Amino acid sequence: MRKAYPRLLLALLSASTLLTGCAADIMRGMVGQGVETAMARYGPPDTQFDLPDGRRAFQWMDVTTTTSSGHATEKTSHGRGGPKTHVDFTPASTTYNRCFYTMYARYDAGRRGWVFESFEPPALGC
Repeated sequence: MRKAYPRLLLALLSASTLLTGCAADIMRGMVGQGVETAMARYGPPDTQFDLPDGRRAFQWMDVTTTTSSGHATEKTSHGRGGPKTHVDFTPASTTYNRCFYTMYARYDAGRRGWVFESFEPPALGC
């Protein structure tokens, strides 16, 4: 059983890295595109702000909520004193995950708009 734990951990890390890779690939595909392209696909950014070097950061936030229902498990054991029943309860749980996707753009006078030139890699698990 002890050997399975490192394998499971490695599998989970690999899966989250692959998922992060997908988001980074999408963002990489936006480099060279105008901000309006991202807005058409993902809606307006949640925030935007100017940087000292003349670029502008555009940031989208994604919030994922996962809820699992609780359940009860009933176990009956038979011993000297007759059958005994024990009930284990697992409570319901809710988890929240906030992911930020930040793209950096520079104003292109010829195109009359902001054009993405780089991005911040998403956090692990986003």
